[in-house]
Amino acid sequence: MMLRRVYAAAALALGLALAGCDNTTEAPTDLGKDYYPLAVGTTRIYQVEDRVWRNNQISSSRTSQVREQITETYRDAAGKLTYKLLRSVRPNATAEWQPDSVHTLTVNDRNLLLTRSNVRTVELIFPVRAGAEWNKQAFVAPNDPQATIDDLNRRYEEVGMPLSIGGRSYETTVSTFDEGDDPLFKIYRHTVRQVYAKGIGPVYRERIKYDYCQGTSGTCSIGTDYIEQGWDHKETLLP
Repeated sequence: MMLRRVYAAAALALGLALAGCDNTTEAPTDLGKDYYPLAVGTTRIYQVEDRVWRNNQISSSRTSQVREQITETYRDAAGKLTYKLLRSVRPNATAEWQPDSVHTLTVNDRNLLLTRSNVRTVELIFPVRAGAEWNKQAFVAPNDPQATIDDLNRRYEEVGMPLSIGGRSYETTVSTFDEGDDPLFKIYRHTVRQVYAKGIGPVYRERIKYDYCQGTSGTCSIGTDYIEQGWDHKETLLP
């Protein structure tokens, strides 16, 4: 616990340094800001799938939809240009939208930050380049309970790659990947993957939390990716 707090404190100092002196300056598009373009009036609707696993089988599943709208901009207490992101949900395509949550986004020449439930995470860093890695919670204070959770590291993968998903094809995308404490997935798999398309923004999100077989029950074998229990959550941008 003490090492985790020391790490978080160091990361906080580094994150503040990376933010730079001019937090209101947006990053040039050649650094990769166009992987998440910000503009009032932008609306994205995602098809959502949630599944629960027990004994390597899907025990329950449901689908729904999420809508994200950038509704306004304002200057925060520090003078940073801030975008308000309103999330709404509905159980199916014919139901009425219901407000879910409000997030905020800020961007400068070093990073793009997302704040939800008063927790700020580093969604992207600039320039976007293969292999770049960062602490997504660099702006979380060391004494905040969020500083002790797993999956602090985030990295870029598949930079500039094409992708077809959800009935759409994207010419240029980049993926971010959060890695848990078991990167080889021998005991469990706790990962977060997000895909951004150039000129469009987030097109796919995936959260996975699986606990794999440890051979204690006698009904499965270790190392076979047998999911004793877990869940996954996927959001795919609709055409």
